[in-house]
Amino acid sequence: MRIPDFLKPGRGLGAFSPMTLVLVFGILAIGLASEYGLVQFEDDLELKISGETLPQAGDIIPMDVQVRLINNTDSLIELTAPTPCKVFKWVLLDSRRDFVQAKAEEVCPQVLMQATLEGNHNTTEGFVIEIDAKRLRPDSSYELHVSYWGIMATLPVDFVF
Repeated sequence: MRIPDFLKPGRGLGAFSPMTLVLVFGILAIGLASEYGLVQFEDDLELKISGETLPQAGDIIPMDVQVRLINNTDSLIELTAPTPCKVFKWVLLDSRRDFVQAKAEEVCPQVLMQATLEGNHNTTEGFVIEIDAKRLRPDSSYELHVSYWGIMATLPVDFVF
């Protein structure tokens, strides 16, 4: 295949013009694809979590955790969990990503949980989790990993000793 003279370096458009044209058309194609919904840059469901530690009571540090599940689509989304105990799960890891504590296993009815979330809406729910202070070290930082209706999010946590 013969390259036209105007695309050759030093002739007509300059040495970097072909690459510039490819870059401009690539950015334009991505922009149009995003505008018409062919490319999606955000998840259909997004989970945002926030939390604050409450005053320590004995060896327990209560933590108030707020979860917000956001439906970023225009359509209704069905949410399912195999049991009520699987709707909200959490795990606390230290700075080395070692296990510290998780939601305690509990006797749970074997009932399929189902819910719906309308398009472009969100739902917020609050939970109080109990962290065992004996498992924490003052020289480490922590991350709380939360699963809510199967969607995961992470929250850095600082404990005051």
